[in-house]
Amino acid sequence: MHDLYRKARCHGRGGFTLVELMIAIGVIAILAAIAVPGVVSWLPNYRLKSAARDMISNFQKAKMEAVKRNTDVIIAFTAANATQTGSYRIFVDNNPGNGAFDAGERVLVDHKPMPKDVSLYFANFLGATNTGFNSRALPWNNRLGSVRFRNSRLTRFYRASLSAAGHVRLQISSDGINWN
Repeated sequence: MHDLYRKARCHGRGGFTLVELMIAIGVIAILAAIAVPGVVSWLPNYRLKSAARDMISNFQKAKMEAVKRNTDVIIAFTAANATQTGSYRIFVDNNPGNGAFDAGERVLVDHKPMPKDVSLYFANFLGATNTGFNSRALPWNNRLGSVRFRNSRLTRFYRASLSAAGHVRLQISSDGINWN
C-alpha cells in the first residue's frame, strides 16, 4: 500500500505548469525577435557569395571539360535586365571558333539562373559576353575579362576575372568600383 501511495505522489509531479510553459514561450519569442533581423540582412550576402563561388566552380568545370574532350567549351552570359537577374550557359562547342550555341551541341550547364536577391549585372570578355576554354585550358580566343555579381541591397559585389593563363580570380567590393 505504501508503494501505491508513493507512485501516485510521484505521478502527480511530472510535467510543466502553465506559468513555466508561458515563460519558456516568452523567452523563445524574445530570442527569435532578436535573431530574425540579423538573418534577414545576412541572407542576401550569403546568396551572393554562393553564386560567385558557384561561378568559379563552373569555370573550373568548363576548363576540365575542354581538356578532357580536346575541344572548346564556351561559357555564354546573359546580363541582368529589367525583368531577369542574369544567367549563363556552358556548352561544348562542336563548331570550334564560332562560340555560339548550335543545335546538337552538348550543354553542361543550361541557363543557370541567379539566386534570389542576386544579379549577374556585367559580363565583358574583350567586348563580348562569352568566353571559355580551349583544349589546352587557356581562354578561348584570348577572351579575357570578368563577370560581376551584386546583391539586391547593393552592399556587396563580387567579380570573377579570367587571366591569360586561364586562372579565375574572385574579388569582393563594397561599392562595385574598388576591388580587393
